[in-house]
Amino acid sequence: MAGPSPSDAESLPLETARRRIGSVAAPIDRTDRIPLSVAVGRVLATPATANDPIEGAEISVGDAVFEQGHQIRPGDVGLLRAAGVSELLVRQRPQVGILPTGDELAQRDAGESQQVETAGFTLAQYVDRWGGKVTYRDPVADDAPALRMAVQRDLTRELIVITGTEPGDALRDVVADLGEILTDTVAIDPGRQTGLAIVQNRPVVLLPESTGAARVGAVQLVRPLLKTFAHAPLPAHPETRATLTAHVDSQNGVRTFTPVAVSDGTATPLPGVDLATATRADGWVSVPAAEAGIDTGTTVTVENWDYLP
Repeated sequence: MAGPSPSDAESLPLETARRRIGSVAAPIDRTDRIPLSVAVGRVLATPATANDPIEGAEISVGDAVFEQGHQIRPGDVGLLRAAGVSELLVRQRPQVGILPTGDELAQRDAGESQQVETAGFTLAQYVDRWGGKVTYRDPVADDAPALRMAVQRDLTRELIVITGTEPGDALRDVVADLGEILTDTVAIDPGRQTGLAIVQNRPVVLLPESTGAARVGAVQLVRPLLKTFAHAPLPAHPETRATLTAHVDSQNGVRTFTPVAVSDGTATPLPGVDLATATRADGWVSVPAAEAGIDTGTTVTVENWDYLP
């Protein structure tokens, strides 16, 4: 279903963007039988039933220790082992192709005019811990035939995530030719240049070059998609309440995310959203699209995005 890129369209609000790209994501019905030792993070395809009774826990043989759809936590494996369970039937992890793009990128040993690729590499670590099965590709230059081949190669995956792209570049033209671009921009900051597309009934998330902006787009759009594919719950991030030590700016109509450092009940906004800043942050403060910033002294909710899964 090829179509032109709506480059002149307004940015999609975040919730609308989630609904539109999520409309092509359906739970995976493929399953794996795996040993209990590697079950943490996996989602049960059937109830896990006890083979042995557990005294004091009111669990008898044949009882469901955990129901279908439960995501196994580290503490759960001890209970399952006590119940005589040695293997589980789980849903297969969604397969995700991560494709960095850019002429200046190198996988390692960057030359004088190059830089080591970080956005896609960092994202791959998040996707793996969020429950995806990652294929992390070498960077692809901004050459239309090479980009086309790279995108088509990953159409066997449930989800394709491409970094280093912006509206009007060669990659967007390639994706528009192969499928349909739903939006070239999403109303989030950082990450306004995040795009969404559908190619052969597969969602494609187009993330900017900035590692910080790519992280925002991934947390807000990629993580929910993975949970939908895995038929897994989307847990809220752990939250801390703190008082802002400085004003947080926000553009009206744009959902803004600001990294902050938390100490002694206060949250201090960090300048910029580059890789180092995002790594130093203790969490992120979200400003709703309808609000024009948050004043100093306001008590805010700080989300810990590095909580996994």
